[in-house]
Amino acid sequence: MLGRRAAIHVFRLNHALRLIRNPPGPGAAVPRRSSPAILVIPREGPLREPHLMLFPRTRHHHGMPPGVQVFAGTHIVAGLDDLVDREWREVADVLVRSRRSRIAPVGGVSRVLDRYPGCEVAVGSRWHGCLAGLRDGRLAAITEVGGFPGRADPCPSVYGSFLYGWRAARLPFEGLTTASVIVGRYTGSSADRLGSLDVACRARIRLARRPSWCAGGMSA
Repeated sequence: MLGRRAAIHVFRLNHALRLIRNPPGPGAAVPRRSSPAILVIPREGPLREPHLMLFPRTRHHHGMPPGVQVFAGTHIVAGLDDLVDREWREVADVLVRSRRSRIAPVGGVSRVLDRYPGCEVAVGSRWHGCLAGLRDGRLAAITEVGGFPGRADPCPSVYGSFLYGWRAARLPFEGLTTASVIVGRYTGSSADRLGSLDVACRARIRLARRPSWCAGGMSA
């Protein structure tokens, strides 16, 4: 079952962030003070500075990143595969199908958006990533590449929240396809060291428009 209410904090970084790329040892524990995070390092387009999005599991996150917070908010995430989440689907901002398939059909995410008009992002899991449909008619195909698969939190809910938060923060989608998108867990800075991102993998994002034949009433 998903956490339902998810928090987002988005920071525009103005200082260095350590990237830890060492593979985890057997039975390695997840640091208690860390949070799932996605770092976007722009290469082209209107976004100039690196941005870090945190998904803290508690109300207060220890050791905020070195930069300016540009957005903070909460939203509701519900699972399409979990009967317990059924009553949450009508009010969810992000709907996730976690059961993996080799492909997540475009028509599938479009049907979810048609069925649940309050949903902003519908995500279907597939091997090495997911496919997401946005309310404004965009599709986002996300593929995990490199790194250490399995180190990140379940990709559909994290990526669905990332797309929701990116839009809610009014950050430009243009440039995500060429940016370096790094997925992992952020551990806050302390008096004697910088904050760090324990890298799980990189993500490649491809954006497109849903074809008119499957957009239903949700075309842009």
